[in-house]
Amino acid sequence: MEDRRHVIAEVRRTVRVYNLLVLVLGTVALVVSVNRAHDDLFVKSLEVVGTTLVSAAMVSFVFGQITIRDTTLQVDQAIDHSLREVLEPIRENLFTGALARYRWDCHLDVPEPDGYALQAMRISYQLTDVPRELRFICVSSLTDASFSTLASDDRYVFRWQVDEGLQVLDPACFHVSHVRVDGRQLQQAAPRPATLRGSSAVEYRFPVSEPHRHHGLHSVEFHVVARKYLGSDREIRVPVYVFRPVLDAEYRLTVGESIGAQTLNTQVAGLSRLGMGGLTQHGRTYPDTFGRVAAHALFTTPLQTGSSIVFTVDRGAPPQGTP
Repeated sequence: MEDRRHVIAEVRRTVRVYNLLVLVLGTVALVVSVNRAHDDLFVKSLEVVGTTLVSAAMVSFVFGQITIRDTTLQVDQAIDHSLREVLEPIRENLFTGALARYRWDCHLDVPEPDGYALQAMRISYQLTDVPRELRFICVSSLTDASFSTLASDDRYVFRWQVDEGLQVLDPACFHVSHVRVDGRQLQQAAPRPATLRGSSAVEYRFPVSEPHRHHGLHSVEFHVVARKYLGSDREIRVPVYVFRPVLDAEYRLTVGESIGAQTLNTQVAGLSRLGMGGLTQHGRTYPDTFGRVAAHALFTTPLQTGSSIVFTVDRGAPPQGTP
């Protein structure tokens, strides 16, 4: 794009130089014709040549600008049309399985003596095709490599990772509740022990009846509570990962007073967006002394799979005597 603009600018400069040269020659011819008024034949010749050159230069100035603008517009339209033909099918395929009106709300609170706190999450969105079963999985592992086996399985609507060694079957460690489709709560599922690439895991499976899977847009909503390690860390990271493309996404984090937050920050450097701009706003939700209470990130363009938003809770300097 920059090379094309440079070429067009160079053409414009060349045309203007030639137009100025013709205009100067025509003007000189007219001036000489006035000074040589006693020679009728010579004057007439110079007058004709000068008038012709001046007229040609003026016409070239006017129509040159029109021609360049018209050419630029045609080139822009041709490029835009070509890009649309190439990218539109890709964009449509990405949007086919996208989650619309995506809302992620999280509250971090209730720290325990063992260094863990509770992270309560509410997630809701809309989609056209609801799978036969909504699955939630929590893996006890030091890495998230085990999730790669679930990348193409849309039944897993929520994936979570806790520290290795935690008892994932304990509801105090990970628990799913209030799963709703189109406003109707699904039957509560019992936790199922599982293994994912050698790591212990737990699954919650909620079957979805046939009427809630077809015929238009459907809404999905669920609540999850999980343990999150805080320890004595000054900075607490609350990351959110996008496993499927999302549209019109809003992420909100609130922090309880017991966490001892001093400031909240929102990092959006890990985004992969489809479209120009689109970031509405991100940062603290409330100003001044309430800036430690809530933070948010709002988007108007789609976020692609692999995007991440990170909320950072700064707890200030640890108390004296704390290791």
